Amino acid sequence: MNPHTAPAGQRHACVIGAGIVGAATAQALSERGWRVTLVDAQPQAGRGESLGNGAQLSYSYVEPLATPDALKNLPKWLLSPTSPLRWRPQPRLGHARWLSEFIAACQWPTVRRTSEQLLALAAESRRTLHRWLAAQPGSAEATRHTRPGKLVIYRKPEALAGVQRQIDWQRAWGCEQAIVGADEVKRLEPALAATGGGPIAFGVWTESEEVIDAARLAVLLAERSGATLRLGQRVTALQRDGAGRVVACLLAPAGAATGQAAERLEADDFVLAAGPATLQLLRPLGGRPPIEPIKGYSVSLPIVDDGAAPRVSITDNGRKLVHARLGDRLRVAGFAELIGMNRALPPRRIEALCQAVRETFPGACSHDDVQPWTGLRPATPSGRPQVGPTRWPGLWLNAGHGALGLTLACGSASVLADLMENRQPALDPQPFRVTA
Repeated sequence: MNPHTAPAGQRHACVIGAGIVGAATAQALSERGWRVTLVDAQPQAGRGESLGNGAQLSYSYVEPLATPDALKNLPKWLLSPTSPLRWRPQPRLGHARWLSEFIAACQWPTVRRTSEQLLALAAESRRTLHRWLAAQPGSAEATRHTRPGKLVIYRKPEALAGVQRQIDWQRAWGCEQAIVGADEVKRLEPALAATGGGPIAFGVWTESEEVIDAARLAVLLAERSGATLRLGQRVTALQRDGAGRVVACLLAPAGAATGQAAERLEADDFVLAAGPATLQLLRPLGGRPPIEPIKGYSVSLPIVDDGAAPRVSITDNGRKLVHARLGDRLRVAGFAELIGMNRALPPRRIEALCQAVRETFPGACSHDDVQPWTGLRPATPSGRPQVGPTRWPGLWLNAGHGALGLTLACGSASVLADLMENRQPALDPQPFRVTA
């Protein structure tokens, strides 16, 4: 179907943000018969917060950042310059609100309830993604989609009892995982036999977990959706009519000077899936969603010794780092910094990731061609994304996925598209309602 010649009566949605969440939203709406315009300030889909994503599709590992253990370790993490978590207080009421809700969410009953809801959304996301990939020949190769399985490695034996309880509880939700000893860890992933990161006490093996290149997937979905792509265009404002309905957005070239005349783009409905820019667009309307940008980092390194590089996906629980093989490169991602809209790329963080590769997989990668990345991942205090209608008619939200954006994107897109069609989604959408 030509997106510029829509049938009479076909509804038109403008999706703002062409990262993995926005591109998935465009695809979900398109397959339900909508005409879609996809807008992003970057020159290509998937070039913002999705570009250096950790690449793991963690359908069975969705525990939120807010846990009792995180609260217990918070003082230690905040005082250490090399800790995986960093916080800089922000002089904003919304920031204080986010922190108070985060602390309140660090209770096991809340964590369990949130994990159940995220597992349901992750299952829907896997079904949706697999259906989309199956319908497009060659899509697995184009997106580097594989199912290598995942090992979460633990270096402290005392963590075993708690991990066993979590696995037993998740089994009721269809998660097939197994605790394996140190010898079995090294059999499943021989590259860990030479690790210098410290002795491995045990691991959690999930055979069904997957890997995919988020940026390539965003490009595939954006193109396959048939959306009119308005890339390199920045949304400067949302406009409402006299009844308060959002009816248009203003576009300007991404590099345009402030105050330059903007183009007005009208649509029946608008979806905000623009990463941290979502917050900036909502504020003039009076919206204050409980979402904060959490900064993360990654490096992509060329593999030079195939046998020394991991085949399976690795999560190092102690270091809070993930390792995923994408073709002939190793993607290593980690850290969580709550420091506002800071996009600086400090060398010490990149070097810490590179040093972890040297220690965990010695000799596997060349460090002469390091591709560094940093991104701001919008996150809610509980870890549940906000998906659904806002209090302004015509405006919808699909944001707040945090570090699980890649895993949950296709599921949240499917839920939102059903809500926009006034259909009942495959799962209860209430836990993900918008509170802006």
